This record gives sequence, structure tokens and C-alpha cells, in this order.
Amino acid sequence: MGGSRLYRVSGVVIRQRNLGEADRVLTLFTGERGKVSAVAKGVRKARSKLASSLQLFAHLRMQLAVGRSLDVITSAHPVDLHYHLREDMQRYAYACYVAELVDVLVEEGQRDEGVFPLLASTLEALDRGADPGTVTLGFQVKLLTRLGYGPEIVTCVSCGQEVQGEGVGFSVAEGGAMCPQCRRSQGVGGLSAAALQGLRDLLAVAQEELAGRRLAARVRQELQEMMCAFVDYRVERPLKSAPFLFQ
Repeated sequence: MGGSRLYRVSGVVIRQRNLGEADRVLTLFTGERGKVSAVAKGVRKARSKLASSLQLFAHLRMQLAVGRSLDVITSAHPVDLHYHLREDMQRYAYACYVAELVDVLVEEGQRDEGVFPLLASTLEALDRGADPGTVTLGFQVKLLTRLGYGPEIVTCVSCGQEVQGEGVGFSVAEGGAMCPQCRRSQGVGGLSAAALQGLRDLLAVAQEELAGRRLAARVRQELQEMMCAFVDYRVERPLKSAPFLFQ
């Protein structure tokens, strides 16, 4: 790699595309450098030593070399390959959504020390058999909150009054919950007391702990529809993986 500068990262493969006849460009989300695009040279060849490790959703320790346009992956050692995510279509769909959400919301090179462990723990929970709807909802609200998108779930986004109990609304456009009075005056959709409390619990409980929890089906469905609409309103393009979540 004559003269190239080497560096090491721990990261997860969140996207991949083929390049030329044998290479593949991977989008990695790393703990040290945030989102990084890098090329795995020759990885599509039958004898590639990297092929078994550089899989979608794999958590890896890697060495990269700084390249002219793309950095080059020179070695990769698995931490967790998350095999089960590629064997179960439902879990695969949720993992695709989680990875795509990070890819869309985080800019290349943007560092945030809390996003990588959140991503890694979510993929691990999905791989280990946790309820995918509950875990993914927790991921959505935690990631969005950490990146500054909300949602606001403590006070009314219109008047600032504390929101609680029945009659509460939720405005996707305004970014959060509304008290009953503001909800009526602005004509926004409702949010049940159980769903509001569920949303607060998802934000308060560590992601690792959510692996052992399961929201009630009615609450889970209500929050899934609300959070997907909330995300769609804030991203530049519809997420390709979203339509497959609830099939």
C-alpha cells in the first residue's frame, strides 16, 4: 500500500454495493470515525479472505488504509457476524431498516460516541431473538432524540404545557405530543395514554434491557405507525426498507 496511512476501527457494515468485477464498496458505521465508506478489493472472488467477514450487519474490528477516493479495507476480524439476521426474513427487514436509518440520518464522518453502541446493541438484540418491533421502536426514538430530531414527549409542542393521560395528540409536523386543548384546536391525530407511556419507557430504558421486553400488540402497532410517519417527515427520501417492516 506504498505510503498509505493505516488506521483501525470497530464498525458495523450498514450498506454495500458492487464495484467493478470483484470489488465491493461498504458503508461502515464505526465507533471511532462515524460513517465511513471503504472498498474491499477482490472480496467477490472465490478465494477472498475477507468475503466471509465482510457481510451486511457484521460487527468487525478492521484495519483500513487511506486511499485517494475511498479508503481500503486491509483486514477484518469478526466480533459478531449476526448470522440469524440473514436467516429470518422478518428480522432481516428490521435490521435493514435500522441500518438504513443510521445511513440516512448520519453524515459521512459525523462522530457521535452514543450512536455506535446503540446500533451494535440493537443488531445484537435482533439477532438474539428479541421482539423486533419493540427493539426497533426503542432504536428509533433513541437515535432521533440523540441526533436532535425529537420527538418531544414531555411537554406540548404548541403551548409548552405538560402532557399526560388521555386526550393527548401527536403532531408529526410539529415534532411531538400535544395537550388535549391544542390537539383539538389544531386537528391532529390522537395518541393513547398507553402509547405515550410506552414511548417514554422506550426512551428511558437502556437498549440492552429492551431485548427482554415486549410492548403490547396494540401499543406496538400504534407507535410503529406513528414513528414511521415521524421519520418519513424528516428524511429527504422514503426509506426503502420501511414498506417491508409490517408484512
